[in-house]
Amino acid sequence: MMKRIKEKLKYFDYYLFIPYIILCLVGVVMVYSASSINLSYNGAQTDQYLWKQLIFAVLGVCGLLTVCHLSPRWWAKSWYILFAYLALIVLLFIARFFTNPINGAHGWINLGPVSLQPSEFCKLYLTMFMARLMASREKGLANGKEYTTMDKVKPYLLVVFMLGFILSAPDLGGFMINLAIVLVIASASTNNGKISYQKRSALWGVILAGFFGAIQVLRIWNPLENTPYAYMHGRFQAFFDPFSVAQSSGKQLVNSYYAISNGGLFGLGLGNSIQKRGYLPEPYTDFILSVITEELGFVGALVILLLICFLTLRVFLIGIRSQNTYNSLFCYGIGTFILVETCFNIGGVLGLLPITGVTLPFISYGGSSMIVLSLALGMVMNISANQRRGTEFDLLDR
Repeated sequence: MMKRIKEKLKYFDYYLFIPYIILCLVGVVMVYSASSINLSYNGAQTDQYLWKQLIFAVLGVCGLLTVCHLSPRWWAKSWYILFAYLALIVLLFIARFFTNPINGAHGWINLGPVSLQPSEFCKLYLTMFMARLMASREKGLANGKEYTTMDKVKPYLLVVFMLGFILSAPDLGGFMINLAIVLVIASASTNNGKISYQKRSALWGVILAGFFGAIQVLRIWNPLENTPYAYMHGRFQAFFDPFSVAQSSGKQLVNSYYAISNGGLFGLGLGNSIQKRGYLPEPYTDFILSVITEELGFVGALVILLLICFLTLRVFLIGIRSQNTYNSLFCYGIGTFILVETCFNIGGVLGLLPITGVTLPFISYGGSSMIVLSLALGMVMNISANQRRGTEFDLLDR
């Protein structure tokens, strides 16, 4: 037994695990620091979010260690992919039509003491789906198989249907992250070998230009006017000029600026944030980075972001080193997931992007996010361990 454990530890990727554990612990501490004071103002138990986040973190670690040591064969099984798709569509349908909105979005299913956010699980699922699709097509082309236009389009119809559900919630942040995962994996696949590097770069340039162009159009046009989602345009108003709407849609961003300014280089000290005391709405979720910067300063926030950056680069490196198409594309998808989510959160906190309700990976309060990220990293660590053993194999052959 001990020999088997030592053998597993020999190939364990501590370069992923140690930053992950540090970020989880920091997240638990900062969720408590950011949430306790407002809970006390409301006469609630001040440590309720602390214990919930700690439970989420423990479950996440257990999930990571379990997946890390399982056989990866089931990841790419077609029956599993189909079952998971149907399950997620049902969950998205329930969340959209049978739940009460939270902050205007039907994105959560209430399970009593906790809530389930299906769009978070879609990020991991679409990574697995796209990696299998692209790897399978690459293998088919190598074996001389020809794909009709309908063969090429049908899988993407399933993706569009799922993304449509997420967008209709509406969950713009979740939609953009899931879309980025799909685009990156599709772009990275050698199925697109006929498309030159220059053309791919130009395509990404058009996509990014379209994204920022759409933001500018929304400065003067509100397509959601007189609809139940008109409030979403207020987020764009806050992005363009937060101080003009400081008492409404710009409140979060304005107080985020104050928090960052208060923190300076080394911060006010753990627990000493001013803006979390009723000024910054729900400071333990999307805007927890503002509280971190105020309490731990620029240096503390930078250390946390560098840990996330190191972890993300490590995931991409494992994908680059992989000799297996599925594993490479899967790692690129997970790296994109973490990277884009982090950029959206930082962009929202600093006013560089409109607020989309995206959490800071491993740090913000949330069970769905923590568990999904942990499972994703566990799968990447499994790939890393097989690389070190020299036992990577083609999952589509099994």
